[in-house]
Amino acid sequence: MNLKEKLMLIKENAYQAPPDTFQLVQEMIHNIGALDAELRDGLIYTTLSHWIPSNALTANELEQILPIVLDNNHLLFKLGDTYTDSVFTRSFSMLVIPLFLIRHRESPFLSREQIHQIKEKVFYNVQEERDYRGYDQEKGRAHAMAHAADALDDLAQCSELDKNDLLTILDLVYDKITITDRIYSDGEDKRMVNSIISILNRKLLSQTEVEQWIQRFGDVKNNSEFLSTSKQKNNIKNFLESLYFRVKSHKADADLCPTIEHTLYKVEQVGYS
Repeated sequence: MNLKEKLMLIKENAYQAPPDTFQLVQEMIHNIGALDAELRDGLIYTTLSHWIPSNALTANELEQILPIVLDNNHLLFKLGDTYTDSVFTRSFSMLVIPLFLIRHRESPFLSREQIHQIKEKVFYNVQEERDYRGYDQEKGRAHAMAHAADALDDLAQCSELDKNDLLTILDLVYDKITITDRIYSDGEDKRMVNSIISILNRKLLSQTEVEQWIQRFGDVKNNSEFLSTSKQKNNIKNFLESLYFRVKSHKADADLCPTIEHTLYKVEQVGYS
């Protein structure tokens, strides 16, 4: 029986963990970037999302799996490639990381050093990722940036991360929202906003620091290429509009709304050459 057949039976059995769960999870991680969307997304990831946050695996077993998820054959696999199948391995390795952090928040098992190792690998991946595709009609979700946003969100909630780490997340979000390669069209902006709300909830940054970060989006300059300017402008506007409505309903941070409004106005004035 191949991996897909095994996981289909497990799904039919309401994801009850079998006796060989640890060995099966290792096989699943090895195939995390499978080009079969049903296997990769509907079976491997979905099964992991049931097992990792629960008690299907021991803390020791999770600690053995984590370095594999973070290594050069998974999270960092061919990092920097564009429009190749390697994105599926990186992206779905990234999507597994929040599962570890959710389990850790529920029942701490990772050391401070391990959390910071996760942080450094995630930050490096987000910084260097260049494949911004969302949904591929043939191979399903790529979603490297959406999955990165989810990992940044869960990291921002970790008490092990300090103020400087949260400022780094702000910088990473800024860099990825201001890209000129592609207009995000698969909810990346909304998922990036989640990490910002988690940062605000930590109450480690002053309002001035957050306002200065928001204002940076209004300082982008007109690009000489029409399409590049258009893509960047659309991404910034979509992100700021999503952020606006989230903070408006999040009363503790509603004071940020005027800054977002002013920045949106500045972005709207950016013209096309």
